[in-house]
Amino acid sequence: SSGINAEWPLRPGKNDIENELRGIVLIKDVANRKEKLNKILNNTMSLQEFLNDSMSFLSPFDLGRSQESLSKIHSDITRIQAEILPRKKFAFGKKKNVTEPKPTPPPSSENLKPKREIKTYTADHIIENKAHETVSLSKSDTYKKDVMLRNLDHCNINIHCPMGTLHCTNLRGCTVHLGPISGSLFLEECLDSEFHVTCQQARIHTTHRTRFYLHVTSKAIIEDCSELQFSKRDQFYEAYELDRIDAGLSDVNNWSEVDDFNWLSSEPSPNFVIV
Repeated sequence: SSGINAEWPLRPGKNDIENELRGIVLIKDVANRKEKLNKILNNTMSLQEFLNDSMSFLSPFDLGRSQESLSKIHSDITRIQAEILPRKKFAFGKKKNVTEPKPTPPPSSENLKPKREIKTYTADHIIENKAHETVSLSKSDTYKKDVMLRNLDHCNINIHCPMGTLHCTNLRGCTVHLGPISGSLFLEECLDSEFHVTCQQARIHTTHRTRFYLHVTSKAIIEDCSELQFSKRDQFYEAYELDRIDAGLSDVNNWSEVDDFNWLSSEPSPNFVIV
């Protein structure tokens, strides 16, 4: 026995999300559609967090099956988003004055404090309140645990082993090299930084002038961000491949699949580039 089977606890929330996705096509108002999509995504993230909390009780089979179910939901959200949100139509005639979505403005370098209240997260291991330091963590510190990086200024962070989840809040001018994350990477309020990361899903909020070298088996989602760059991960440590397999992550890499929740136009988002 695996102790706990996540598939059954996940099923009610999974079924609710799938039903909401089927019903969203009936919503006529575009703003209401976007609001509903955001609600569905938040519910999906809650389901992911529940799964992350259950990881230590799951067999590799149950964990893989549950992550596959969540990946399918994310794919369905992306597909339905493309189907129901309006796209610009080409037409001959006089050009009309249309208000286009505008890029998210980056913060000034002088104002480095978060502009909104940051949600408090729990974690098994926290690195916080450091400046101009190099920090390297061992397997005993972070193996399949929930890790948090918080309030770091121009630091080099090396975590060369599998993790369960990673939260990064208020990093400035940092370089972060990470082992595989079996669940989600969640960033907020980061600036002028660089991340080398492998994960199941990446959620990036209120982050600016930052580059990601990415291996993601689902996709990256950004919101309220600007001047981001995404490249395929190309730097690895010696035991990386064994750790990726240990974390339950496939070699599928959707590094160039990025959804910007602030950009509904069919034109490319100005808030990130694929390099």
